[in-house]
Amino acid sequence: MNIPNLLTLLRICMIPLAGYMFYLKAFSAAAVVFFAACFTDVLDGYIARKFNRITDVGKLLDPLADKGMQLTVLISLAFCERMPWVAVAVILAKEFLMFLGGLFLYRKKIVVAANWYGKMATVVTSLSVMSILLFYDKMAAFPRFLAQWAPVCVAICAFSLYFLAFLKTVKEGKWYEGA
Repeated sequence: MNIPNLLTLLRICMIPLAGYMFYLKAFSAAAVVFFAACFTDVLDGYIARKFNRITDVGKLLDPLADKGMQLTVLISLAFCERMPWVAVAVILAKEFLMFLGGLFLYRKKIVVAANWYGKMATVVTSLSVMSILLFYDKMAAFPRFLAQWAPVCVAICAFSLYFLAFLKTVKEGKWYEGA
């Protein structure tokens, strides 16, 4: 157990807290929890890389914490009618397919690292979520539309690029190496 892993565990503990803030319709408080989760995500990644504290536990828990928080917040926004269910469903489908693809490759002893487009999707989604949490009632129709659908667009783009990389891995027969 090290500091990055403790920060990741803290992020996991923030997931039900964020959900509870939505239940109370305390959107500003939910924004604070979400921002704290985003900050600790960046911090734990920085510390892990800078001080060579990357662990197998961290590799497992970090994406779990990230996706757990992101999906909890998106689903909560849909329940609060601040995010279209269709948009959330597309993002959920993308995450489910990414999980299945990652599991398939992992079983073949291939680990897929996060790429810049996956990180960009996370940043865009986080910024959209923050803007919806903080400014939804003050947003005009078009900025609100952008905040709701930008995460879907980047999720589809990221998924497409990951899928192309997956196909390349399959085409090159790399999954046989670990079989």
